[in-house]
Amino acid sequence: MKIEEYIRQNRNKLDVENADEDFLWAGISQSFIKPKRSKRMVVLQIAASVLLFIGLSYAVFELSIIRNNQELILKNIDPKLARQEAQFQKQINTYYNTLIKTNFDKDQLATSFNELQNIDDMIHQYSEDLKNHGANPKILNSLMDLYQKKILVLDRMLNEIEKNKNYENNKTQI
Repeated sequence: MKIEEYIRQNRNKLDVENADEDFLWAGISQSFIKPKRSKRMVVLQIAASVLLFIGLSYAVFELSIIRNNQELILKNIDPKLARQEAQFQKQINTYYNTLIKTNFDKDQLATSFNELQNIDDMIHQYSEDLKNHGANPKILNSLMDLYQKKILVLDRMLNEIEKNKNYENNKTQI
């Protein structure tokens, strides 16, 4: 005997319980009722949002002032160096954008990003020294040298990526 036939023949014996419809509808209607938030909770959420907005605005403002102060220090020291630094930064940004577009694998590069981070740390330190000690020619020369080194490291990374791509292309053609 198949199960469908068994169910048809014994349906009266199987369907002995009736559902309590009132109880079921009460549970369903309770699930649609949204709990009311207390006014205190709403006020706290609004206050937290306002504080978060003020904090983020302050952080953005401080970062923009730090960048402007750094540029102003170099402009006040020597406009020629400020233009040179702007060119270096433009070239660095171009290299970074090119590096991102290549979809490279970090593990295949001999040059690591730690080198770039070390250079960035030294640039920051020399900038602080300029603020604290004024226009020292040795610090200025070292700062410009660090920008050049950063450009060379980025150029080396791009060359490594290009070399790896050429090697893979030659390997697949063989």
